[in-house]
Amino acid sequence: MTSDIFFDIECFPNFFFVGMKRREDGKRIGFELSERRNTFDRDRIRRLLLKTRHIGYHSLTYDLPMLWYALDENVTNAILKEKSNGIIQGNLRWWDVDDYLGIRVPWDVRNRHIDLIEPQPNAFASLKALNGRMHGEHLQDLPYQHDTVLTDAQMDVVAEYCLHRDLDATENLWNTLAEPMALREALGAQHGQNFMSKSDSQIGEAIVKKRVEEITGTKPQRIETKPGTTFFYPVPEWMKFETSALQSFLEEVRQAQFVIGADGKVKSPKALKDVRVKLGNMEYSVGIGGLHSTEAHRPVKSDQDWQLVDADVASQYPSIILMLGLFPKSLGAPFLEAYRAIRDERLKAKKRAKEIKKELPGVNDPDRIAELKRELEICTVKDKGGKIQLNGVYGKLGSKYSILYAPHLLIGVTLTGQLTLLMLIEKALAAGIDVVSGNTDGVLFRCPRAKYAGLDGDRLLPSALKNVCDWWEKVTGFDLEFGEYDSVYSSSVNTYYAIKPNGGHKRKGPIGNPWSSHPDDFDPVRGQLTKNPQMTICSDAALAKIKHGTPVEETIYNCRDMKQFVTVIAASSGATWREEYLGRVVRYYWCKNGEAVLRAEANDSGTFARVQKTEGAGACMKLPNEMPDDIDYQRYIDEAESILRDVGFYGAIIPKRKPIRLTKKNKVPVLSTWMQVA
Repeated sequence: MTSDIFFDIECFPNFFFVGMKRREDGKRIGFELSERRNTFDRDRIRRLLLKTRHIGYHSLTYDLPMLWYALDENVTNAILKEKSNGIIQGNLRWWDVDDYLGIRVPWDVRNRHIDLIEPQPNAFASLKALNGRMHGEHLQDLPYQHDTVLTDAQMDVVAEYCLHRDLDATENLWNTLAEPMALREALGAQHGQNFMSKSDSQIGEAIVKKRVEEITGTKPQRIETKPGTTFFYPVPEWMKFETSALQSFLEEVRQAQFVIGADGKVKSPKALKDVRVKLGNMEYSVGIGGLHSTEAHRPVKSDQDWQLVDADVASQYPSIILMLGLFPKSLGAPFLEAYRAIRDERLKAKKRAKEIKKELPGVNDPDRIAELKRELEICTVKDKGGKIQLNGVYGKLGSKYSILYAPHLLIGVTLTGQLTLLMLIEKALAAGIDVVSGNTDGVLFRCPRAKYAGLDGDRLLPSALKNVCDWWEKVTGFDLEFGEYDSVYSSSVNTYYAIKPNGGHKRKGPIGNPWSSHPDDFDPVRGQLTKNPQMTICSDAALAKIKHGTPVEETIYNCRDMKQFVTVIAASSGATWREEYLGRVVRYYWCKNGEAVLRAEANDSGTFARVQKTEGAGACMKLPNEMPDDIDYQRYIDEAESILRDVGFYGAIIPKRKPIRLTKKNKVPVLSTWMQVA
């Protein structure tokens, strides 16, 4: 079995260091190239690169080619530093780096390499930021500026840093990505391609492109869409509204001209800038960014007269692409054949997986059990892999570097999704069913009990609400999935607690806690890796108060997990605490007699600005084994209570009236109105 090694390099004017850590036993080894010491065993490094699977971060562009370049015995520290600066300052793409260095990393070496920057869901995040999100034990920046001529003592510090900090962070990321990496391995074997260093979107692009090649027998060529290109949104014939306001709005959308900017992105036309559509008691913002209702600081509850019913569009974007027959010019109509085949294979596998899970408990024959489990594994790969492919294609429609680039299709998909939801909302209101929230792919009904008969799984039983949704599904061709909520407490449409009848819950936005072990929360990939921890104990305490009536101070005082109390922030120019430089990723907690975290770079007045919400902070760059004795528990209690007020748990917040400024024009009517009220 091939060994896995994590590796990282550090490059200074007089010091080049490679750190490696073997995954199976944690053994570490370093190779140094400097005037004081030369442990840079080129033959051994070459053997390791040829015989092991090596894992890094942002390493296809930098670490791997730099290391292969360093295997030339004529390369010096000065040359390595010059080339390193060129790659970083030139922001070179991985396919340009070999030419820049004048090398060719062998195919076998590159094929053995795994770069985790694309498989993790936020390709712009630094490894330090990700390590903070994964609650890595140590958060530490490179101790010295990259152009420092290091002393011997400083070289020892950098070597220790390289061998531990970044290698451990890379291993943490690999472990967090265990499921998606296993899926990539299975998909690669299925399609005869290496997906280990690819994002979901890149996988979708690669598979669809290959399928189109198989259908047409030719290799698709990218068709350039130039900046300045204009287009209109083709409104589907079946898209119609009953109210005059929405009819007028639809006509404005039909006539709106979209323009592709120099960056390849679509500019929002005037007709879709800051648009608010009022339906019933709610306002909805509409635009190329998505549909959002505008509720704030509000509780809504099910009771003896009303039931909250959540409706989500199943596979919204893939459904729109297929229903409207949208395809990128580069791939042509065969794209739809390939895309539909992926969708059908996924649905078939998903259905078969459910059948196997239902059959397995009643099977006693060991051979049959093993056979079913093997089939279930294949179906799971097709289901989850199909989801990656379908959604990944949508993600590439807006990338000007992709063969799938089709900004007009991207707009077509997003606008169709929004407008069809407005159709659903309008129809529900006409039937006497209130809609209290709406977002990109779903709505929340507040349905009179007389118009609702309950659920069969995730489908509605016969009722007035079912009639509305059946009509909508028939007209649009989409499918809805339904669920019930007992109550929803919202700070905004994207920040809320939703409480389910079975005791479960859903929370979204800054108050989400994907690190929680609760099955309704835990999300080690999409959740944790895209979100900085923000004193999650406060959200947990607020949730416990909402669900069980538990006093927030009880939850907070009883928690013995320090990770629940920390906040991780990014400081692009670096930050300090009590004159100690912490780095560009900072972890802190609120403590008694704490001090604010300051930005490392002075502003124009020569002072150092405070980092927001860090007043009373205590640096926590290394997670302690025990709870510190100076935690400011009252601060956390106050924050939890603030969350409860913000989501409307204590009642809807009534905005304060702004004071009226008297002018010559309004003086008489304002004073006369005041006198009448008085």
